Amino acid sequence: MKQRFRVGEVAKLFQLSASTLRYYDEVGIFQPKFTDPDSRYRYYSIEQFFVLDTIIFLKKNGFTINDIKQQLKQRTPENTKDLLERKLEEVEEERERLKKVSEKIQSKIATIEEGLSLRVNPSLVYRWFTERAIDYIYNDEPIDLGIESDALYLKDLEDLSLAGVDYDGFFTGDFGTIVDIDSLTKEGPVKYRAVFELLHNMEAIETSSLNAGLYACYPHLGPYEKIKTSYSFVLKQLEHDGYFVAGDPLEIAMLDESVTQDKTAYITLIQIPVNKKD
Repeated sequence: MKQRFRVGEVAKLFQLSASTLRYYDEVGIFQPKFTDPDSRYRYYSIEQFFVLDTIIFLKKNGFTINDIKQQLKQRTPENTKDLLERKLEEVEEERERLKKVSEKIQSKIATIEEGLSLRVNPSLVYRWFTERAIDYIYNDEPIDLGIESDALYLKDLEDLSLAGVDYDGFFTGDFGTIVDIDSLTKEGPVKYRAVFELLHNMEAIETSSLNAGLYACYPHLGPYEKIKTSYSFVLKQLEHDGYFVAGDPLEIAMLDESVTQDKTAYITLIQIPVNKKD
């Protein structure tokens, strides 16, 4: 039976690249055992193959080169068990992180799907919402966001940085606003008395919330600057349907610049708290 093997032969047997074996040689975890005195060719022995099996198993399961070096130098059942337990803890933590990432991505897909559906069928519907957790970015006197939005965004970034809070970035469906209802009947732009982040993560600290209740929901299609035309339609329809406005309207960005470069494709979901007239 053959006892000595060249780099290329070992690479083929174990489905590795020759460069990988050379790297393992360089870092000192798997080196040829024999050197031919005449040709200077280097050979691995079949007795070394268990070492390569160990390396392959550990490498494919996320262990570092330092982990592998430790295992090869201090192979005892106790040390091996400790190494595996530490890796298992890391894997469990990563699994939880990936679960949260999956939930976030699923939520964003659902938001985009809803936005696309609203674009195809932009109808007024009455929908009951449970209490929704939010975190205010701004909550003060009514302002024109066409002028103030950049300053608010910068201030929020600065506040998060100073607080040492992990910044995960914002994406479509994260932001909402509370409209100053009086501005809807006045000349000029719609004004807003609050800007908030919707807290999709239920583990987050709930600083504030949107009231549960019945909301008249209508998608505004296009630039924010033209949203008054949608409010005009919705308010007339409420009167026709026998509802009255029970609070300041909300706006939720469903499809925004994070998912489209075309402002005419924006979808902003207007949500107006309503009650039925007696």
